[in-house]
Amino acid sequence: MKIAFIITLLFSVSLAWACELSVPQRLLIAGKISGKWAISKTDCSAEQISEVHALIQDQDGVIPVARLQAALGSGIRLISANKEVRIDNIESLIRRSYPDVGDATVTISSPFQGALIELPTSGDLMLHCHPCQFSGEEIMRLSVRNMADHQNEYNFQAKFVKYVDAYQIRQPVPAFSQKLTSEMFEQVKVPAAAYGQYLTDLSRIAFYKTNKSLRRGDILKVSDLSPLTLVRAGDRVELVFENPHVKVKSQALSRQNGGMGDQIEVWNQATGKKYRGVIVDHNRVVVDL
Repeated sequence: MKIAFIITLLFSVSLAWACELSVPQRLLIAGKISGKWAISKTDCSAEQISEVHALIQDQDGVIPVARLQAALGSGIRLISANKEVRIDNIESLIRRSYPDVGDATVTISSPFQGALIELPTSGDLMLHCHPCQFSGEEIMRLSVRNMADHQNEYNFQAKFVKYVDAYQIRQPVPAFSQKLTSEMFEQVKVPAAAYGQYLTDLSRIAFYKTNKSLRRGDILKVSDLSPLTLVRAGDRVELVFENPHVKVKSQALSRQNGGMGDQIEVWNQATGKKYRGVIVDHNRVVVDL
């Protein structure tokens, strides 16, 4: 009876560790890894390998193997001759090497896409990218040099997408609405390539109206808005003459209709002179000196 129990227990333990993955002392995570385990494995399903990939693909630095094992739980055994594993993440390496990348997203393509590469335990990793604008697709080269001065080089393609602020609508807005406030929108990020298509500054939203009805979740486009008429022909306006050192206020009569940012002609009755200025608010026009 005892023998049968021991055999059952050993069989259960062997099943618990059915998947075994060898973990080298140092490895390179290149892109979003998936599909295959590049180092030796035993009895591991694609789902189990994907589980390990999901755990390590965003790691960077020296990680205790015990911590990784604890995160995986039973069913997958990590085999390592070391207590710690050093993970070099290609995306983190790019960001450290080139601060100009900023908050751009980075996508790594072949030959790194889906790759997990064992690295020498000691040595240098050097990235080369010249000239690089870090916008769109760039060709990069990674040099891997060990202490014996042996060097491997990998050429790969990285795609950089930079983002700018835009604004998503929190609630439906009817067509021709003239009561727009910043609280009606929430900030989101859009690719910088779309800059100019979407509105990126809400500071003057109160001076515009909608051209059409907008649904909740729509991202506000420049073409969705038209400027309100802030000055009408014949209106008395505040006329401001200014430069970096001087600001002088006066009164004038508008000779044209216009909205925010429009340049119109005004007439100063006191001097009999005409000026062209820019509308900056309701019945307020600025003339640069």
